[in-house]
Amino acid sequence: MKETPVAGKAPNEVKAPARGRAPDAAGKASLFERVPDAARLAWPDIAAILSGVVSSLSKLMGGGIVAFYAGCQLGGVAMAITFALSFVLTYLVGKITFREGLPNNVVSRLYIFGTKGSAAGSLVWIFLLVGVLAVGTVQLGNAILFAFGWSEEWMRWALFAGISCVWVLMALFGTKAIARMNAVFVVALFAVMGYVVYLVAANGQMGDALTHGVLIPGVEVGEGFAYGVNYAIMTSGLLALFAADFTRFARRERDLVPISLVGSLFAVVTYLFGALITYFGFEQSAAYFSTMGYDAAGAAHAAITNPGVSLVLAAGGVGLAIICLSQMKVETSNSIGGANAVSNLFDSLFGVKLSWPAAVVVANAIGLLFILGGILDQVNAFMSFGSILTISWCVLLVTDYYLVRGPMRIGSRGLPLDQVESVNWRGVATIAVVSAVNGVLYATGAVAVPFVTTAPMTAALYVALSWLARGRVRARESARDAVAGERAEGAPAAAGAAPRGEDAAAAAE
Repeated sequence: MKETPVAGKAPNEVKAPARGRAPDAAGKASLFERVPDAARLAWPDIAAILSGVVSSLSKLMGGGIVAFYAGCQLGGVAMAITFALSFVLTYLVGKITFREGLPNNVVSRLYIFGTKGSAAGSLVWIFLLVGVLAVGTVQLGNAILFAFGWSEEWMRWALFAGISCVWVLMALFGTKAIARMNAVFVVALFAVMGYVVYLVAANGQMGDALTHGVLIPGVEVGEGFAYGVNYAIMTSGLLALFAADFTRFARRERDLVPISLVGSLFAVVTYLFGALITYFGFEQSAAYFSTMGYDAAGAAHAAITNPGVSLVLAAGGVGLAIICLSQMKVETSNSIGGANAVSNLFDSLFGVKLSWPAAVVVANAIGLLFILGGILDQVNAFMSFGSILTISWCVLLVTDYYLVRGPMRIGSRGLPLDQVESVNWRGVATIAVVSAVNGVLYATGAVAVPFVTTAPMTAALYVALSWLARGRVRARESARDAVAGERAEGAPAAAGAAPRGEDAAAAAE
């Protein structure tokens, strides 16, 4: 039953576009404007984007890392934790961007960072998402190099540059086309991965593949489990923030439940396939990387972090074709998310609104720079610190929106972008302090799983700073409302104008 609109209530359902219209969300919905009805997408389209992103070589790599570090049984526990946390964070953060109709970087202007302060969030997002984009590019490139036997250095760099150009071109097709492509290639990828699982069973390796313990030399069970859980949690925060760029296109708020479930489920299933595929092709992959000059430990690490090579070993040319097509859907979505962050960075700092093609090119250029910096060699540290950043960001959004601007009534929700403060020092200080403290705690071994300290520390610090600053925040909003009232007296109210401030979201709670 469709709800009757109530004055002062944020809408939780929008009309579907007229029959025959094919909205292109990336092309028609501005990054800094609420999503128009014509750009809305059905929930299966958004779920297809998320399932396409989590069913990637990077996530297959994650499954291998978790299984090799934690062992199969404890790796399964890590996956269960990931599923629950991914669903909760994706739903709660997605609800915010749906109600605002804005992507996560821009929504973070409204709530935790402020206009110029959101540059901090964009830098975090560029570091994380463009880093994942670079990792995926290298993994795909290594699979192609292996399949064709190319070994020259110039071939390697020419291939990486060519792949990045493909991501740029694909990102210009728009969200609707990507959703359709994802729906097809997710099925194809899982078919090939299913074939690899069949080979594992046919070779009599299934029992060992599902029951082995820690396979990393010198790593104890507790240490390996802690590392596996921390790595898996990285997926939860990253998925929630990535999904927030696309949940804004949903037609109904209740669509966020199946969207969150599908994205979280596919993440876990991909991790499981990754564990099996890595185990199946480990010896051959390690031998291949040994011929490239790696020592034994380096070759083992490269084998775990390059599942594309294992898929080529298993399925040959068909496997390579599916990998290429599958990565097109994943890295195109990553390019869009990275371009969103680049656009917000330039706008927040310099007031410059980049054209969409320029933002996509810049995001992929940064990815190439990451590759030049040898990002795969730093992937462990990258993912570990990334979990602190993403979890802190998600918890900040949830705390500010649902608690500080909710029951505590410190600040308003649903503000126009031009009424947002320049820097919300409470949010910027919180993520900076929490990340620094927990980064040190993790690096020194004082905390094995940073989530257990990052989440409560983020919420507690932001609530405390907000309470201390409540007088200043409320005084500033009173002054702003007074100015808005004076302007309203001098001009007739627009018919049907959307409510602003707390009234726009209070009834939606």
